[in-house]
Amino acid sequence: MGAEEGTSVETELDRDIGIVGAIALGVGTMIAAGIFVLSGLAVSNVGAMAIVAFVIAAIVASFTAFAYAEFASIYPESGGGYAYVSNTFDSDLTYVVGWSMILGYPASAAFYLASFSDWFDRFIVPLVAGGLGEALPFWISGLVILGLLVGLNLKGTEESGQFQIIVTLLKVVLIIVFLYGGLQAFDAATIQQSVTDNLTKYRDIGLTSALVFITFFGFEAIATNAEEIEEPGRNVPRAIFFSMGFVTVVYALVVVVVTLAINNPAYLDLLVRVVDGVADTAGAQSFIANNGELAMGYAASFYLGNVGFYVIIVGALFSMLSAANATVLAGSRVKLAMSRRDHLPDRFESLHDSFNTPYWSVLLTGCLIAFFIFFFTVVPRLLFGTTTIHTGVIAFHMGIEAIAHFADFMLLTGLVVVNLAVIRSRRKYPDLDRGFEVPGVPAVPVVAILANLVLLVNVEPGAFVFGLLAEVIGIGVWFAFIGATSEEALEREAPTVVHEKHPADRDYQLLVPIANPDHAERLIRTARDIAADEGGEILVLSVVALPEQTPLSEGHERATERREVLERAMAVEAGGGDTDVPVNGIVRVGHHVDRAILHTITQHDSDAVLLGWHEGKTRRRDVVVGTTVDTVVREADCDVLVERFGDGDGDFESILLPTAGGPHARYAAEVARAIAHTTDATITVLQVVDPDDRKGHELAEVSLDETGRLLDGVDYDTRLVEAGDVADAIVDASADYDVTIIGATREGVLQQLVFGAIPETVGREADGQVIMAKRDLGIASRLRRLIRWR
Repeated sequence: MGAEEGTSVETELDRDIGIVGAIALGVGTMIAAGIFVLSGLAVSNVGAMAIVAFVIAAIVASFTAFAYAEFASIYPESGGGYAYVSNTFDSDLTYVVGWSMILGYPASAAFYLASFSDWFDRFIVPLVAGGLGEALPFWISGLVILGLLVGLNLKGTEESGQFQIIVTLLKVVLIIVFLYGGLQAFDAATIQQSVTDNLTKYRDIGLTSALVFITFFGFEAIATNAEEIEEPGRNVPRAIFFSMGFVTVVYALVVVVVTLAINNPAYLDLLVRVVDGVADTAGAQSFIANNGELAMGYAASFYLGNVGFYVIIVGALFSMLSAANATVLAGSRVKLAMSRRDHLPDRFESLHDSFNTPYWSVLLTGCLIAFFIFFFTVVPRLLFGTTTIHTGVIAFHMGIEAIAHFADFMLLTGLVVVNLAVIRSRRKYPDLDRGFEVPGVPAVPVVAILANLVLLVNVEPGAFVFGLLAEVIGIGVWFAFIGATSEEALEREAPTVVHEKHPADRDYQLLVPIANPDHAERLIRTARDIAADEGGEILVLSVVALPEQTPLSEGHERATERREVLERAMAVEAGGGDTDVPVNGIVRVGHHVDRAILHTITQHDSDAVLLGWHEGKTRRRDVVVGTTVDTVVREADCDVLVERFGDGDGDFESILLPTAGGPHARYAAEVARAIAHTTDATITVLQVVDPDDRKGHELAEVSLDETGRLLDGVDYDTRLVEAGDVADAIVDASADYDVTIIGATREGVLQQLVFGAIPETVGREADGQVIMAKRDLGIASRLRRLIRWR
């Protein structure tokens, strides 16, 4: 019979980032150019008081992080602060916040890539290019990397949460190595003297706090990914504050080590030896004062020698690249969110036909990054030969430090409004269910606003002027080209919270992922036969797979197409008998199909999963929307069935059941019995033994008897075949049956790729349909749960 009345198809977002993955997002973004470049700049400005500057920046960021945590628990969507403000205020003034963000993010990425260029030109080019390096523009490496990052984000990547965790761990290990080397020379008197010398430099400390604020903006990376984080109301706040606290401690220790270095005569002697144009100690001190962004790099050489030095340098370059890529992604998502609300032209909402990435948003982000790199670092040197421009009224300090200040100005402008939005949200939506609440509203948001304004007025004067000019240009762009936001767009983008709907409460649930609509009918008929015998239900799943660059919320349009496929599959008639089986459907939007299937199994507590295998004899890929069955078979916390489709019509009148004993073979027998019970098919239990193995014959007879007892209630017979090659014997026998059902083999870890050599050979070469069965033994699943990081 068809799907029963009340059957429905739900849409879910695949939240595949756990607490560790969320922390990795924050820590990975914060430990980037900030720790390698800003720590040196901060120490060159205010010595050991840079610790205070970092703490001030962290405290200010923490106040605003409260706001992000609350909004992320209400609106788990992409778009960051702009989306939160737009969901709260019914005003086109929210455009200003978006404008600030779409300039702030590219400016941040420009800071990372300009830092990359500076370090690469200083530390790597002389090593690999020698004298030829002088002919290369200092900025060329940064632009090359920018081109690669834009290309990757246009095409779409499959970076996983596991990859982010590993990268972050490597960054932390590098910093620990650096700290271990530097703290060996700890001298409390040096730190005390540096504090004393800089204690009253209040303006410089404020300026430095504003400078380093950019590094703590990594908390926004966590909130922006809230739609992909499990239990965002709980995990987003925990991840934000853990990562900020951890990074603050790390930065303080790095400041200590860099301070110890630049106050060490031996370090200054090193600079005299390795830096061109530095002739004496005074010259070395002047060099660090003017090139503080390089201080940590030379400190690595001083503390760790040549090998440790280049390990740190390469790690630092990779960190800058990684942070730039994350910022390109975040900046593109903000532009996409603005386009959905008509605050940018419609083209920036468009997804590429082939790659499903917001390609116009990515291209605009890349162009803005290139502009900021040239405007702040290249043009001043080409026109004036220096990065300091005197106008008679104000000195514009350009270069890497100025990019950071400009980025801070734009981001802080937006954060002021985000904190205002918290106060407005509490008054406008007092009964809204909040997974996390900012304490002490409105006092805490007001303190956050004042703290952000204090940092805002402390940015470098030239960057402050450029920031104001950028805001004026943004307002001009609004009135000249964009116009008023339509009410229709605001209504269309009203946020919704995605709820999970579980099917009817049954003791047994079989999950059936559908990739190819042509195979849906056969999978559903097999699933109905099994579920009917168990008195259970079927949960049909289709996954909309989007690249990392595309927010999950963009998958809802494509989910409509998949919903139609599921509804057709759910209406499939069973092969025979009374099959009153409840069938429900889910369209799950995620970045990784295999992870989406595994998360569905976990969240819906499925007892088994039935996957389809492509009909090709040798291919094992493209089983479910471009992924493989392998990951699901290995990691699923349930029983697994994989059906390979043959040339038949899917009607099962005869079943071949090869067996050799063991839990997987017993599960295969249970599946065969369920299908036969529903379809009235006859089962032949097949045992293959070596002709010369007499003991094997005896064991085979026992195994056939045991299997027979499992088939009580259905028609079956047994067959004992002597053959030297078990797989070939099964393949030969399969020609006489509609379907072959075989359990996984218990082979060594190195031999067993998924099901084992024999079942996989049968799956590829047997005639008719093949169903491979693997019992969830529990032990491996528990081990996986212990080590699973997301």
